[in-house]
Amino acid sequence: MMSRPGGLWALLLLLVSPSSGGPSGVSSPPPCPVACRCNAERGVDCSGRGLTAVPDGLSVFTNMLDISMNNITKLPEGAFKGLPYLVELRLDANHIVSVPDDSFEGLVQLRHLWLDDNSLTEVPVRPLGNLPSLQALTLALNKITHIPDYAFSNLSSLVVLHLHNNKIKTLGPHCFDGLDSLEALVIRGASDIQWFPNLTGTVNLESLTLTGTKIRSIPLNLCQEQKMLRSLDLSYNEITSLAGLKGCGSLEEVSLQHNQISEVQNESLQGLISLRMLDLSRNSISRIHHDAFSTLASISKLDLSFNQLSSFPPGGLHGLTQLKLTGNPTFRDSLSAKDFLKLQSVSVPYAYQCCAFSACDSYMTSPAEDDGSKYQKLLLDHEKGAIEDYMISEEVKDHVQTVVHCNPSTGAFKPCEFLLGSWMIRLTVWFIFLLAVIFNVIVIMTMFASCSTMSSSKLFIGLIAICNLFMGIYTGILTVLDTASWGQFAEFGIWWETGSGCKVAGFLAIFSSESAIFFLTLAAIERSLSAKDIIKKEKSQHLKKFQIASVVALFLAIAAGCLPLFHVGEFSSSPLCLPFPTGETPSLGFTVTLVLLNSLAFLVMVITYTKLYCTLEKEDLSENAESSMIKHVAWLIFTNCIFFCPVAFFSFAPLITAISITPEIMKSVTLIFFPLPACLNPVLYVFFNPKFKEDWKLLRWHLAKKRGSVAVATSAQRGCVTQDFYYDFGMYSHLQGNYAVCDYCESVLLKNPPPCKHLIKSHSCPTLAVVPCHRSENYWSDIGTQSAHSDCADEEDSFVSDSSDQVQACGRACFYQSRGFPLVRYAYNIPRMKD
Repeated sequence: MMSRPGGLWALLLLLVSPSSGGPSGVSSPPPCPVACRCNAERGVDCSGRGLTAVPDGLSVFTNMLDISMNNITKLPEGAFKGLPYLVELRLDANHIVSVPDDSFEGLVQLRHLWLDDNSLTEVPVRPLGNLPSLQALTLALNKITHIPDYAFSNLSSLVVLHLHNNKIKTLGPHCFDGLDSLEALVIRGASDIQWFPNLTGTVNLESLTLTGTKIRSIPLNLCQEQKMLRSLDLSYNEITSLAGLKGCGSLEEVSLQHNQISEVQNESLQGLISLRMLDLSRNSISRIHHDAFSTLASISKLDLSFNQLSSFPPGGLHGLTQLKLTGNPTFRDSLSAKDFLKLQSVSVPYAYQCCAFSACDSYMTSPAEDDGSKYQKLLLDHEKGAIEDYMISEEVKDHVQTVVHCNPSTGAFKPCEFLLGSWMIRLTVWFIFLLAVIFNVIVIMTMFASCSTMSSSKLFIGLIAICNLFMGIYTGILTVLDTASWGQFAEFGIWWETGSGCKVAGFLAIFSSESAIFFLTLAAIERSLSAKDIIKKEKSQHLKKFQIASVVALFLAIAAGCLPLFHVGEFSSSPLCLPFPTGETPSLGFTVTLVLLNSLAFLVMVITYTKLYCTLEKEDLSENAESSMIKHVAWLIFTNCIFFCPVAFFSFAPLITAISITPEIMKSVTLIFFPLPACLNPVLYVFFNPKFKEDWKLLRWHLAKKRGSVAVATSAQRGCVTQDFYYDFGMYSHLQGNYAVCDYCESVLLKNPPPCKHLIKSHSCPTLAVVPCHRSENYWSDIGTQSAHSDCADEEDSFVSDSSDQVQACGRACFYQSRGFPLVRYAYNIPRMKD
């Protein structure tokens, strides 16, 4: 029987207890501080209130208190003494500098304590000794520099300890003694620690994270002391060897990225029978023993990215589901899908290595295909509820092909079979290649081998033809490569993109494209200045200046072609060896610069020729020999600009998310429109410019002369012919139209009436370059010259009406040249050079 005073005290306790009700039987809520929020689970949230001290008025039954993200700098003594039921206490993200010894006195049930992100300079050893039930402690993001011996010896129940992101310089040799229940230890950013900590007191440790230190080796007895260890993270250290991992039979996850490991030896990973994940990325591994992975029976994830591997042993990795080999540029071997039957995700250095895991190549044997089809049928039947009628063997399941996600993926610009893709593209590229080479060679020969007068316009046409020939050679390289790798381009792709051949092809493409545009711009400017000189009846004096400008343009084009060799843009971004933008700053900047520079060049051309044609509306240059070159350059500007626009647009298409364009279309446009001007430019000149016909006939005459079929001796002009001037009958038909009108004859004829002007318009009135038109007075008489009346021409023909001897001479030359008769057979005077 209870005594009377004892019964009275019991009655009073029942009256004040929160479970006791009033007259209506409803319990009264516990008190809650004004600046906080309380919930029905007896939790109090005072976070982010700007508090400078622990709030008053907390209920004695509070089990969770959050005072994080305030401005508390110091905890008062006995601050939580009246909270015996407190289980969780958050004091993180304050400015706490020190913790008094009895701050946590009375918190016998506290299990979780957050003291991270404060300004503590030492471990509060004594206050922590008052927390016998503590299971999780976070002291991260402080300014702690030293962990003393036995700092946590009274925390026998501690399971998780976080000490990361401090400025720890030293660890006491017995600092972790007494942590018998510790399962997870995290230390990051202790950059001054050089030795592995002593963990003899943590026999139940399952997860160890020790990163950002200067540790160079793993203790050989680590796994003998930590037999329960399952997860080990030693990233961002200076470890050079894997010797300490031998025999760690309980390890399931190992992270060793960002270390200095150079080799994986045969015995390094022996005994890791439970290992599921191994991360060795961003080391300096150059060699892996062929049996290094043979005992890893449980391995499913392996990361060897960003090392220096040149080979990779697949032995023992049949159960692998995730493999990362990207970032090993020297690893160029092909992988076999048969070595990785369960692989689901793989990252490789080159897209061509993904061809082994594509849908058509993943499994090559026909029995496997039959078994896979059978299994797929069974799965469909299972959906219909008929699976009980079939017995699916494990062998059949193993043959079923799984979808492998491979990165970087193959596609139009990373083909597995054919470089040029469809037959339409292939035939078009072959056609462009043949035309570009043949016609550009013809133009170059007629420009530089015919010994005709080299004007500024012809100089630029010849230089453009040379550039276009280089583009033709580039196109020919692609066609030859497509033929040599027929149906198996994946085996050649890595070799091609990383070799010097792709660099040479890329240089030819960029150099020829840029130089052709630069020379065309100069040609447009030259034609404009030349037209002004013709209108003013002045002789052009710009050849020297344009020769210098050509040299400057040549060096600019060479620089543009060489920049990708110094990783400003990359030729190896595609097998076409063109620096397509990849999103990286150097590549994108290079592409943008080229497109803007070419756009500016075409803008200059258009403005220059627009002003030229506005000027020509007031003048008539149709009778001038240079009018054909003005028209020809106009055609070049128009066609080249038309073909430049789609190439420029598709160069930026991958960076414009709003535009959906398939890689196949981009590749087709690039292969056709990019080299197309190289074959069209010479074709326009050969078939539509009368200057070509003149130079072609002169070239044929020189070739015939070298064979000895024509006996000619003339005064040498530019070293083309010999001393005296004699013609056989019929020889002038080979020379007609091959020499430009001399300045004097042209200027005289241009001042005469239309009956004489039409000769220049129709036939360019060319006279022999070796014949000086302007002689002293009375020189054009019949004395001392060859003169013979024609017995072939129609004597009723009349061709000039001017009485000037000089005009008569030039007019007769034009007339009989147009009729195709031998020059020596007509009644006009040809002065001897020796006279």
